[in-house]
Amino acid sequence: SSGINAEWPLRPGVLALKHDWVCTGSAMFSLALNYKQMSLYHALPFFFFILGPRYNSWSGARELVKVGVTVGVTFALCWLPFVDTAGDVLTRMFPFNRGLFEDKVANFWCSISVVVKVREIFSRITLVRAALFFTLVSVLPSQLLLFRESTPHKFILALTNSALGFFLFSFHVHEKTILIPLATIVLLYNDRRTNGQTNGQNNELTVSLPVVWFTVIATFSMWPLLLKDGLYMMYIAGMGLYLTTVYILFKQQLYSKSVLLFILSVLGCVILHLLEMYVEPTERYPHIYPTLNSLYSAGHFALFFCYFNYRQIVD
Repeated sequence: SSGINAEWPLRPGVLALKHDWVCTGSAMFSLALNYKQMSLYHALPFFFFILGPRYNSWSGARELVKVGVTVGVTFALCWLPFVDTAGDVLTRMFPFNRGLFEDKVANFWCSISVVVKVREIFSRITLVRAALFFTLVSVLPSQLLLFRESTPHKFILALTNSALGFFLFSFHVHEKTILIPLATIVLLYNDRRTNGQTNGQNNELTVSLPVVWFTVIATFSMWPLLLKDGLYMMYIAGMGLYLTTVYILFKQQLYSKSVLLFILSVLGCVILHLLEMYVEPTERYPHIYPTLNSLYSAGHFALFFCYFNYRQIVD
């Protein structure tokens, strides 16, 4: 998937910044951004994580100059072959003509369009501005928190919150774009603080249940796309294997409140799949099941967005 391919330079960039290799991390993120424009989802966390500890000292200022030069050189090398066609490349990278969202993506705009047909009511430029406004309002609080406290753990949470905010509110989002926030959320897999303990100690759950939970819902949200591409058997096999592994991990805590909520959430996915298998959609609502999938997943993503922002405040 292009979403996963866009992340291959991002992971080394994150690792480099966590080890304070600022120029290396900046160069790797610049490569990711030039490879796939969806890496913009992570641009603000990179910016604030680098700026936060360095903006108020001469040594930090010198390091910021080095970062600026590194980014400039990297961008220049990437764009050198496209100097004469830069306008066409930018049009391709930012396809505003393709609409607010694609198919039944599980984000805010697709969900609200079930009730209010925003694409029919408002002009494209109005929707672009609205998407920009909602995206910035949703992601800036977590980025300002990162600016104040630039720790590696907060960095990962800020990457997650920024990517989720962009997925939920930005312009022209595709179903598979959920892989962008997922790529950073899985970096929290072994971080037990996300289970709800502010001191980092959780004797019940040894891995991050929210990360496991998000992975399941993210995969479920792509079901209509996977079905259309004929990948339903891979989906069933992959989800079955993953949920079996999850059961082994959490079988000692099946009656904890958080695990029970997770089980209910997965049962909701199963029920929607069974309805789609055995109940034919009506002629009036031929796309009822992709719509229900989108709404169910979008509700989860909104709650995850609130939760990970909360974790960034209290951790």
